[in-house]
Amino acid sequence: MNTLSKACLFAAALVLAACGTEVGRVGFSGEGSSSVTTPLKAGEVDFWTDLDIQFEGNAELHYQVALMQGGSRVATAVCDVLAPKSGKLLWIEIDRGPLHSRRGAGQMPCSATLPKSGPTTVEATLAFGVRPLSVTLRRADLVVKQ
Repeated sequence: MNTLSKACLFAAALVLAACGTEVGRVGFSGEGSSSVTTPLKAGEVDFWTDLDIQFEGNAELHYQVALMQGGSRVATAVCDVLAPKSGKLLWIEIDRGPLHSRRGAGQMPCSATLPKSGPTTVEATLAFGVRPLSVTLRRADLVVKQ
């Protein structure tokens, strides 16, 4: 392996380390609600999307997220699935007139602060705020990272 390849692998490892570790995933292949229970640490919880969608026209797609501990809601977040991403992995974004495509994993501009560590249920609802003229949604997983 040459020096350039080693440097690229090292840089990629640094980027991935800065992105946090996946600690949970709520799977979606369409609108609806789902949940997962996972152990989380107190502090900031970041939300990513693992997305594969094609649509025509304008669209707004959001996750409504609630973090539950001991049967009580301890934190919430609203995440814009289609907003520009601050971190991306294998991200492909195509816009051709009214046709749009998004595929890959990206960090959404939303997070929540968990007051204490412990088993946490991540309840999420995925819904369109503005429904596009046509849509093919293959995957829209909510990825929980710490």
